[in-house]
Amino acid sequence: MNRLEDDAMPKQMDRRTVAKGAGIAAALSLLREHATATGTPTADGTPEPTLYERVGGIFAIAAVVDRFSDAIITNPKLNENPALKAWNETEAETRLPGLKFMRTLWVATVAGGPYEYTGLPLSEAHTRFKLTAAEFDEVGAEIVRALEYYQVPEAETKLLVEAYMKSKPDVVADA
Repeated sequence: MNRLEDDAMPKQMDRRTVAKGAGIAAALSLLREHATATGTPTADGTPEPTLYERVGGIFAIAAVVDRFSDAIITNPKLNENPALKAWNETEAETRLPGLKFMRTLWVATVAGGPYEYTGLPLSEAHTRFKLTAAEFDEVGAEIVRALEYYQVPEAETKLLVEAYMKSKPDVVADA
């Protein structure tokens, strides 16, 4: 059985896995509420667009995710982490496309898009990398650089970075 087939095999679900999933679902729900809350109606009386709509929807989000995901792979600061470096050298070729999809889905969800993130809980997905706060921040810097590249307005960039920062306790090993 090759690695791709092995990854498709169902994993055992226990109470901890279900509880982690419930936690991420609750956090995403709160982020989505924030992103979709309508503020003051526009001049013509229509509701204010969601963050998802303001950043350009799924295609714009996918472009940003594609750019920062590629940058993370080659970032020298992140490649100082032996686990990340090993993943980049041995797994990125086959797993990065799926990871980009899941990241796009996560960002679209927290931005108030019509999607639901269905991936692993963030804590479970990142455990093996033992990420530090500095590494988390460097990933955030790559996200900001990608948002700047695509000229995402400052207000929307700030909201997306806030959503990313809320995931820090789930991602960082020493948080």
